[in-house]
Amino acid sequence: MLALLLLFLRDHLACVTVRTGAAPTHLITVPSTRSRAGAHPLANLVGGRLGLPWITSAVNPSYGPDDHDFHADWFTPFVPTSLEPVHVLILEDTWTTGARTQSLAHALKVAGATTVAAVVLGRHVDPNYAPARQLLNTIASPVFDTTRCAAED
Repeated sequence: MLALLLLFLRDHLACVTVRTGAAPTHLITVPSTRSRAGAHPLANLVGGRLGLPWITSAVNPSYGPDDHDFHADWFTPFVPTSLEPVHVLILEDTWTTGARTQSLAHALKVAGATTVAAVVLGRHVDPNYAPARQLLNTIASPVFDTTRCAAED
């Protein structure tokens, strides 16, 4: 997973920067909603390799791990108070519905982040879910192409 992230950032961080208008200044992972103690495994894996400070976030326990809806109050990120703009890059290990990532992005903006972008390293697709069939058919060939940027139109 670390190799995939580093490869993506090497090849496509400039694309993300063009889309947001600024290079990331801070990192955050989407917090676990399963009451896992300690740092997120993805944060431990990446560590200081990107040379950016980490932002942490509290989780609203009102929403459980099986909740798949956007909630504006799901997360409370601790965005540093700074005279310089804070440009946050969210690192997400798995994307199912996007609700957690979107909830965190919203909370980051409300907390003062100037820009927010997300990099998702994995995508969970349920082949039995009817709308997913179109996605699966679309990505059947090629299954994976590191040269294609997610920020492309």
